[in-house]
Amino acid sequence: MGTTRIKVIDLSSGEQEIKTSRKHAEKLTGVAKIKATGPEGTLARRGEKREKEEVIKGPKESEVKTTSGPSVPPKPSAPPVIKKQSPSVVARKPGSLHHLGQKYLSANQLIDKNKLYPAREAIGLLFKTSPTHFDPTIEIHLNVTDKNMRGNVNLPHAVNTKKQKKILIFASQSATTPKTDNQIIWANEKTIDEIDSGKLKPNRDFDIVIAQPKYMPQLAKVAKILGPRGLMPNPKNNTVTENVASALESASGTTFEYKSDPSAPIIHTKLGKLSYKPEQLEENLKTLFFAIGPNKIKKAVIKSTMSPAIKLDLSSI
Repeated sequence: MGTTRIKVIDLSSGEQEIKTSRKHAEKLTGVAKIKATGPEGTLARRGEKREKEEVIKGPKESEVKTTSGPSVPPKPSAPPVIKKQSPSVVARKPGSLHHLGQKYLSANQLIDKNKLYPAREAIGLLFKTSPTHFDPTIEIHLNVTDKNMRGNVNLPHAVNTKKQKKILIFASQSATTPKTDNQIIWANEKTIDEIDSGKLKPNRDFDIVIAQPKYMPQLAKVAKILGPRGLMPNPKNNTVTENVASALESASGTTFEYKSDPSAPIIHTKLGKLSYKPEQLEENLKTLFFAIGPNKIKKAVIKSTMSPAIKLDLSSI
């Protein structure tokens, strides 16, 4: 059989038909593929690819030309808004009132700040200037001469009447008269063991400890329990004494302790409640003044809870 003839048409050439054999035709097609995959063909395809991407994405921002016309300056950015925080304490003008309630202001108008009131008149004003709906405490504030001043005073009318104190006594029962008082606990060596083991607890089962001097070596065993709570017997507060009856009287509800402020020679204490009669408050006031000493008191101010202060005339007491 003869060789097969194939017509190869090359569009790039001017000739319309080329007659050749099969082998020659395969060689021609292989050369065409090599030319297409060569550097020139690759660059051509890359160029077509870039043109397509540019059409899809559009022109770059740097290549966009601005239209002719007057240049408009950019608008300045607004400054950030800073929120003002409200202060926790509002500053007040010098000499302004600390309280601004309507009841306080009304009560304050009844008092002359430049006047020294006699004791009886000042106590009468307490009932008119109290703005509270409960039974307030009558307070008294004294400017004294000594910085470290403290003591006990037996007020005619008890200040603390709500709670009856339980008293633990280390003494022979014959040394005292009230043997059947429910507020008195007679103690011995067994009582010390009960305190040490926690069976008897301070400020729950007893509020005051009174002891005769011979019991103090035994009480040293529980000093670490009584001392931090201020219940260790001490001669300074009349809880270590042979005269237990006198110590019991001092430890009663009518006995009141006063002391000056640690940082200033001022005594802050109380005289009773507003529910007391004016005569009772006046008696407590006079007793406190003479217990401290009139010569040691420079100034005095009396008030009730949440009420304005009233200056006292010391010469009237």
